Amino acid sequence: ASGGYHVLKLDDQSKRPLAVSTHAWNKDGTMIAFCPMNNEIHVASFDGTSFKVLHILKEHDQRVTAIDWGAAMNRIVSCADDRNAYVWDFKEGSWVPTLAILRINRAATYCKWSPNEEKFAVASGQKCLAVCYYEAENNWWVSKLVDGFDSSVLALAWHPSSLVVAAGSSDCTVRLFCAAIKGVDKKPPELFGPDAPMKKIGEQICTLPSKGWVLDIAFSPSGSTLAFTTRDSAVHFVSCEEGRRPGSGGVETVRASGLPHVRLLFLSEDSVVCGGHDNNPTAFVRKGGRWAEGRRLDDEKSAKGKGEGGSAR
Repeated sequence: ASGGYHVLKLDDQSKRPLAVSTHAWNKDGTMIAFCPMNNEIHVASFDGTSFKVLHILKEHDQRVTAIDWGAAMNRIVSCADDRNAYVWDFKEGSWVPTLAILRINRAATYCKWSPNEEKFAVASGQKCLAVCYYEAENNWWVSKLVDGFDSSVLALAWHPSSLVVAAGSSDCTVRLFCAAIKGVDKKPPELFGPDAPMKKIGEQICTLPSKGWVLDIAFSPSGSTLAFTTRDSAVHFVSCEEGRRPGSGGVETVRASGLPHVRLLFLSEDSVVCGGHDNNPTAFVRKGGRWAEGRRLDDEKSAKGKGEGGSAR
């Protein structure tokens, strides 16, 4: 390790760090699961200073595209270009895979546990997403397909209720669907008013258009705001308050000052941090009911370091 960076694995021939296609942390940040741009999932421990690979999971046949680690039940879900998804349970010192029956014929692009961790969703290049749930009698995870897109689905996010899923596509739209499954969920309430369909899985609640591929989506902690970032260097915010159909008040778009952001994370109801091709995380904050681009986090660190250096001199 040097310069504050910790090398997890080097290529045997070039001795350079391998690229990481996806990763996920466990609940307390002491372990990480990552894919070194191949069909393997490496599970490593982290003690605050260094990593130690403990397990290498090799059930997938092609590059792993997404990993999510459930905090409550300590389970990992993964999906890959091989069109498969697996749920990994830690039993007797090893990670045991259970196949999810996705019924898709294109690569799986993204996966995410629902907040209650009773379901997960998998996005795909088949212009659809699969909402998966467990069938104990067959000991596998089965799925119900949700379609309606005109191109590949690239990202998704769950509403805190675990009854609604938002998915973004390269058709430049975000679509919200009912994700309630009979026998798994209770009868879904009218979250967004009587006009928003919530009777069965796959019913489309709304469509939110944009002018670029949708790269990432997230709900605020309460679920009252949905944010998504697009390839045209914009971040969009939508009110999802209960009793009103999402998007009925319009989509608030904030143009980023730099290159497109590919990931976003809510820090609170009124603040989001985004990261992307600028290699510089940027904060977006809501003040007076309007969202705006805030400070660029690495610029602040650089200025602080220069200030401290100047004082020392």
